[in-house]
Amino acid sequence: MSITPSPSRRALVGTFLGTAAAIAAIGEPLEASSSTVPSEMVSFVVYLPAKPEARDQMRKKLFEVVDAMAREPDFVNTWVHEKLDEPNTLVLYETWACSREYFIRHHLGKPYRLAYEAALPNLLSSERRIEFLKGIRAYPRRKEV
Repeated sequence: MSITPSPSRRALVGTFLGTAAAIAAIGEPLEASSSTVPSEMVSFVVYLPAKPEARDQMRKKLFEVVDAMAREPDFVNTWVHEKLDEPNTLVLYETWACSREYFIRHHLGKPYRLAYEAALPNLLSSERRIEFLKGIRAYPRRKEV
């Protein structure tokens, strides 16, 4: 089943990305009123401690999922990191132009996630941890003049 976000969700993503690009292009600082984060946006951090012997397989499966989810209409961005002091632990920072509830209901059951979710118990050395965040202010990089 495919969920197409409403025109307002698509506009929200476009506005968010457009604002960041416009600020970067013109090099102007953000005013307080324009730096607030839209209410229909959720971010979260995911910790994935891989078994040492499953490190490469974990990365392969994870990048397949991230490549697929990056094509979702309400996807904003994801940054994949490796912990410096624990190289077998991957840490993702994700932002979506939807509510937490919408994300859970409509994205976690997507077909491209099913094989990944099924494989996680064999890849993880301990439980995956997810921390949901509420954005309160945005600071996109601005171009220096």
